[in-house]
Amino acid sequence: MSDVIWETFDGLFKTLHRQGRRVEELEARVVELERRLQERAGFGPQPEAAERVVVKQMPTEKAA
Repeated sequence: MSDVIWETFDGLFKTLHRQGRRVEELEARVVELERRLQERAGFGPQPEAAERVVVKQMPTEKAA
């Protein structure tokens, strides 16, 4: 019984880790696309887009 619990916990942990990496990749992609869109529109790069901090961890409320 204990093995099943640990396997389930391990699977959940790996899934959360994998999803967290995907979120970070998507956030970085959004920042890049916003920058490219602004460059095409003739506004040039925005300093605040380059200074954005990528969230490293998902808040506990959203993890549930």
